[in-house]
Amino acid sequence: MEVMVMKKQTALILMAFLVLQSVAIRDASATTIEYASISVTLGLKDSAILGPYNITFTDASIQWDSVVITIKGPSGSYSNPLKVGDTMYYPSSSPEKMMIAVKVLWIYKDTQSVLLSIQSPLAPVYSNKTMLVGSQLQLPAGFPPILIELEASSSSQAVFKVTTPYQEQYTLSINKGATRVISYRLDSKHVYSNYLAIEVVNCTSNSAKVNIYLPRVASVNFRVVRWKEAQKTPAPAVSTTLIYNDILYTGEKLPVTYNKTTYYFELLSVIPDVVKVEVYKGNESVGTYTLSVGDIPKTADGTPFMLAVQKTDPNYKRAIIRIYGPIESEVTPILRPAKVVANITAVPKQVLLGQDIVLSIGVENIGRGNAYQLNVAAPIPSGFELISMTKSWQINNLPAFTKLPVLVYVLRPTKVGRFNVGKVIVTYYDDQSLETGKMKTVYSAPLGAIVVYSTPEMSVSGSAYNGTWSDYVNAEVNSTVKLKLTVTASKGDPNYEFVKNATLYLELPKGLTGPSLLKVGDMKAGESKSITVELKVTKEALLNVKATLIYQDPLGNEHRLSTGNLVSINSIPPEVVMKDVKVWPKPSELPAYLNKTLSGMNNPAPLAQEVEEIASRYLPPKGNPWKPTAVVFILATIVLGGLTYNYYSQLERLREKVLRKKQRRPGGLPKKEEEETEL
Repeated sequence: MEVMVMKKQTALILMAFLVLQSVAIRDASATTIEYASISVTLGLKDSAILGPYNITFTDASIQWDSVVITIKGPSGSYSNPLKVGDTMYYPSSSPEKMMIAVKVLWIYKDTQSVLLSIQSPLAPVYSNKTMLVGSQLQLPAGFPPILIELEASSSSQAVFKVTTPYQEQYTLSINKGATRVISYRLDSKHVYSNYLAIEVVNCTSNSAKVNIYLPRVASVNFRVVRWKEAQKTPAPAVSTTLIYNDILYTGEKLPVTYNKTTYYFELLSVIPDVVKVEVYKGNESVGTYTLSVGDIPKTADGTPFMLAVQKTDPNYKRAIIRIYGPIESEVTPILRPAKVVANITAVPKQVLLGQDIVLSIGVENIGRGNAYQLNVAAPIPSGFELISMTKSWQINNLPAFTKLPVLVYVLRPTKVGRFNVGKVIVTYYDDQSLETGKMKTVYSAPLGAIVVYSTPEMSVSGSAYNGTWSDYVNAEVNSTVKLKLTVTASKGDPNYEFVKNATLYLELPKGLTGPSLLKVGDMKAGESKSITVELKVTKEALLNVKATLIYQDPLGNEHRLSTGNLVSINSIPPEVVMKDVKVWPKPSELPAYLNKTLSGMNNPAPLAQEVEEIASRYLPPKGNPWKPTAVVFILATIVLGGLTYNYYSQLERLREKVLRKKQRRPGGLPKKEEEETEL
């Protein structure tokens, strides 16, 4: 009795040691990691199957102090009697040839079972493999799709993130020259300990050189076959048909009812082309089955059903499972909710008034269920007009974990300001709507911070000062003239209508010197700025000053405005020119002018004759025949009158002169003889 108690205590201690050994991550030196191992308890005639290797507890001695273990594999079948602590190697004990080893950890006589450690030596998969920080390393084809990522590295340590196919993640901080290992979970009861080993050979601030080790028998297809369950009376044969051919996700249990009994099929794990399915009869597990794509259907022990897998999708932890069973079976579908999400983006988010904005809507179903009869409505805020043809879309079906192609529409702003575009509205039905009858509605996050700018109309005016302000001034050479230039922005919203970095470039002709580059700066709508400069005149000429205004709109695009002539400066001095100009008398003055002219001539007759001939052309052709004679008489009278008047005037002057000569002052001298003679 004491011996049995001691054995049980020893067994408990050993089990505790095994539990500690199954911890997922361990530290070790590369030289001490020799084997990956699986601990399993087998009853008499039970088998453990690891990939192509079958380990069977074949027999035991009468005293139960030794057991017979049989290993079947590609190299044949071998059997050996083993005691506690003994190890059997297959196909050879040579380290270079050994693929698998079975060690007896404990023998339980009372339960007629044995505790075994199935071991496989570690071998390098990658040697001196260089990884950069941020890079990922995938195991070669044929190995489980374990992903190794180098997250960080220094001169003394490297940090790795390891992701298994069943989406468990481990973070390993490994010092330079050290090794850490992780275990691989085979099912809910068994773990492949020390399955993956990472040894850091060297590391720097941005890379690490590593060795990666895996067991020679790296298969993770592991199951235990109980002999007693295999000997159960099989269910009576019934005609079967394909009753389910659809998706199952890990963790889901598909109910199938037959003959008043409900069976459940649960997907345990998914890796490329291989799945594990556990079958329940009511609440009792019937068994766990490993299914490979392309295999013939497997019978679920003690049930009228067969299982197969058509396709696997490890990324979303799902597979298409085929279940064959009696035609009378009833499958209760799993009602999965769809989870539709939407987002909206705009390009660009800052525009000028009148510029189009392209908006993109993304719709994705991230749930496990399909979405039906989707309606996607795009927001159109106030201050924008729709340019594209549509603002809503209808989609009949959006399967789980799929995206719609990007939905695009175009808006054009009609006023300046800051706007929130709004939310995308998506309505749809899913499998759960079959029970509730309700449509589901989701909204995207609102799209805000759309800013619409505009550029005010710019104008430039100028004037010069040389005594007075004018756009035309006179100036002398070597003098200075003040030039005032005014830049004006038209009225508008100063917060969204403005220009930046305005600059005036003066086009000065030869003959004017002064600054040609004038900084104006930023200007808002309704603002005006004046700049005064002095120009020196160096040449006699008519000098025209032009300018070009260069500025940027709110988005940084450059604009140019040419002004033409702003100011004219005349530096040419005035010149006096003497020139005879004929002045003709007015028609009303002509008679008096003609009379005066003829009277002052010594021989007016020729001129009078010409005047008569000219005047006769404009006289009526018929009239008094004496009129020409009268005209000649009148002209002769005028001429004679003029001569008489001239003669009389000369005579009067002579008479006055004589009278002055005759008047003598008292005591005067007698007249000279010359005076007398003159008189």
